[in-house]
Amino acid sequence: MHQIRLHGYQPANASALRSYVIPAQSLLLDEEMATSFLSLHNALRRVSEELKDSGTRVLLVVSAGWVTPDAFSVGACAQYIGVLEENFIGMLTYQYHGAPQLAQMLVEHGADASLPVRLVTQSCELDMSSVVALHALQLGRDIQVVPMSICPISLRDSYRWGRVLAETAAMWKRSIALLAVGGLSGRLDHRNITAVSPEGKQHDEQVLRVLETRAWADLLNMDPFLAARAQPVGGLHHLAVLSGFAQQAREVQVLSYQGVIGTGNAVVRCV
Repeated sequence: MHQIRLHGYQPANASALRSYVIPAQSLLLDEEMATSFLSLHNALRRVSEELKDSGTRVLLVVSAGWVTPDAFSVGACAQYIGVLEENFIGMLTYQYHGAPQLAQMLVEHGADASLPVRLVTQSCELDMSSVVALHALQLGRDIQVVPMSICPISLRDSYRWGRVLAETAAMWKRSIALLAVGGLSGRLDHRNITAVSPEGKQHDEQVLRVLETRAWADLLNMDPFLAARAQPVGGLHHLAVLSGFAQQAREVQVLSYQGVIGTGNAVVRCV
């Protein structure tokens, strides 16, 4: 395993790193639909309170909605400001601080680990999944975000990238948490607003069992035939990154699991 040395920063306790799975369903922001998704809303509220109480200042936002085919992209803008138009809920405005120095270090250490990584400085907009997830958490605008893409080259590389992120975050001067933004199974079915397809439910139960038991490597060996039927969001690469990041977690809890128009969505905390 490669070793990371950062000069000028005091190592933090790696076991204090937090990571979460956060859904990116715009229906969760629809006030008229709130009663249909109380479990997810309550779980998101708990995560939001925990991030504030723990003094988290920086979020690594690994979004299944931002896919780059040949490299892990890391946003390095000083500000992320924009307006997102969403079909269900209309216009969403957002404004967050970036963390360009941290982004640069993450890319450098990813390259040291022979991973395909790329620093993004020109595009200072967030993808829809990230915007929806951050709005659902209702975090203040003083939080810093480092947007990160998934790269579907291999789940093993995504897992290794998560390890690099954790090693770097443990040495940073400010408290960092990782958000794996996106759902589990992605088989759409509009017949029941809170249902999950049978294939999706079977798939999601296996994924959540892997996370709860911290059998991280098992995520890399999921049944490909079941996955083909469940159509997992982002090919589970956002969860593979989380699995690498959460190696030191002492506790993993599934706070909520619920269907949204046929897809599986979970809120999971790893602390």
